Amino acid sequence: MKKYRYYLIDVDRTLWDFDKNSERAICHLIGKYPHLDKAICDGEGGDAGYKHIFFEKYDILNHKLWAQYESGELTKDKLRWYRFYAAFELYGLHDEEFAKQFGDDYLAQMICEKELIPGAREMLAHIESLGGKMAVLSNGFKEVQYHKLERSGIRQYFSEVVISEEVGYQKPDPNIFRVALERLCGFTEAEDPSGWIEAKQATLMIGDDPTNDIIGAKEHGIPAIGVSWGYGKVEDMEKAGAMAIAHSMEELQALLLA
Repeated sequence: MKKYRYYLIDVDRTLWDFDKNSERAICHLIGKYPHLDKAICDGEGGDAGYKHIFFEKYDILNHKLWAQYESGELTKDKLRWYRFYAAFELYGLHDEEFAKQFGDDYLAQMICEKELIPGAREMLAHIESLGGKMAVLSNGFKEVQYHKLERSGIRQYFSEVVISEEVGYQKPDPNIFRVALERLCGFTEAEDPSGWIEAKQATLMIGDDPTNDIIGAKEHGIPAIGVSWGYGKVEDMEKAGAMAIAHSMEELQALLLA
């Protein structure tokens, strides 16, 4: 694999273990509210793993609602609480105000969680040692993404942090890739057309989402490596045009050296 100069890297499920951190935060919060804890426990027949079962049901709803948010069908403000309202309804709770409070508590708790995908920090240090410049490219909420990077100890590796709601474009819109690359290389296509072509050829996207990361990068002329431990299925990332699929951070490092 050729040596790249610029790296655009997704955060959630690519570097930061979103699923583990999210489940941990939600289980902690369930314990704070006895009526919620009881409703879920009873709803799952007293199963010892009732909190995990709840999380799995919530996660399915969250994925569907997050897709609506990314397509513009659902506002950020509604997504923040409605995903919990919809999940709590499964257990006979229909309290919008409580869902809003839980949604706020969830975001506050999420910034306290800092579990990374094993090997993530070492992989970033490896790219840094190769002389690569890195930018975060994320559709996540701005009020939590910066905290995630800081508290998990990886903010230092990134020259730029590009978050969709701050720049006005969401992945897979090619414009967010353009903005990130402009910030990394320090010029625009209009300012240096030939240099821009070279910059795109020297850029690599790393992410877990077949549409947002792989297709989005490809539509802006940027190759992408998919990671198998996140949101996307391997076959979907291959169909999306990923140049390679990494199954571990160690394999990702090896691909970057190949």
